[in-house]
Amino acid sequence: MPRRELLSLSLYSLLASNRGGLFIVFLPLYLVELKGATVPIALTILSLAYVSSSLIGPWMGRLSDRAGRRRPYLLLGEVSAFPLFFAIMFAPGYLFAGGLFIAAELALAIGAPAYNAYIADVTHERERGEGYGLLNATSNAGGVVGIALAGVITYYFGLGALIPFVVAVMVGTVSVVLFLVPDIRLTVPPLEKPKLREVKPVVTFSFAVSIRAIGSGAVATFYGVFAASLGANNLEVSVVALAGLITAALVSLPLGRMIDRRGEVRGIWYGTLLGLGSYGIFLASSHWWEVVPAQAVRNGGLSLVGPGMSAWVARIAPAGRRAEYLGIFALINSTLWSVGPLVGALALEVDGYQGLFFMAIATTVVSLVVMEFLYGEMGIRARLQRRATGRPPPAAPPA
Repeated sequence: MPRRELLSLSLYSLLASNRGGLFIVFLPLYLVELKGATVPIALTILSLAYVSSSLIGPWMGRLSDRAGRRRPYLLLGEVSAFPLFFAIMFAPGYLFAGGLFIAAELALAIGAPAYNAYIADVTHERERGEGYGLLNATSNAGGVVGIALAGVITYYFGLGALIPFVVAVMVGTVSVVLFLVPDIRLTVPPLEKPKLREVKPVVTFSFAVSIRAIGSGAVATFYGVFAASLGANNLEVSVVALAGLITAALVSLPLGRMIDRRGEVRGIWYGTLLGLGSYGIFLASSHWWEVVPAQAVRNGGLSLVGPGMSAWVARIAPAGRRAEYLGIFALINSTLWSVGPLVGALALEVDGYQGLFFMAIATTVVSLVVMEFLYGEMGIRARLQRRATGRPPPAAPPA
């Protein structure tokens, strides 16, 4: 039976997930159709919001670690973001609306490292994959409900109803954090600010596993526009998004348990391979409904990659630095992910959607090669080390 803390965080993620999923799918359309932005400008605003918010992650994580508390930072982020999202409805143009969105994402970033560290704080090392998998499952389940409702609402009432819907959901997120999430106090005293050499392992890991995020960020931003280019309307775009979310909601928990059994890096490797396969399906799609299995496979892969990355960072981080280390990882991962839409827009200009998906394939292959070199049990680096020390290869893990 999951702990009370995980159950309350699951309810929070159930509601909060609507926000991120809706903005990735519908915000570019919202800014273009209602605020007068061009597609490149809308995607630039989205990228700037996520890059800016990731920059304060390590700092906010350090503050949470030093305070030995998580809930106050979650609550402060939600309460600060609420009026900013509300004000987007009344913004006169895309510059003002985009600025408010960037500011709101910055406010939410106050609580992001504390949220990720909270999961590690209340789980044991061999159950963190399951813990992060549970939160990923509920997050995607919330996205299913949110995007389904948003798809119907925007279909019948237009994109102008998007922000009021998000504001209504945020009443729930604030209430859950305020009344249901326990305010635990950490018993491990926080450590001093780590030196550069001490954070080198998490920095190296973050870059290695996040190269693929450039392609992933581009596809995540453009798949709705891609489906629309193949004839999908707003409701049908939401069907494509739902296919991925439902898949992730169903498989995240068992895949999280698999990570606990087989290891974080192996889970990331398998998930990255699934992402690679999904881009091949995207490339072969000629009708919007063919994008549905591509998005399902892609989200299935992310259900391995996301929990695996978080569990690995939480495992190597000292207990008094978890939120800070997770913030460092999020800074690198989110920055590379956020570069994706810009690189994707350039690839679109050069070679259309074919160029976009080939770019995603290339970045994913590079990430796989780097991961195998640095962390693969039978990889190049491991073989060189065994040859230098004369040690035999490791025994095969249990099936």
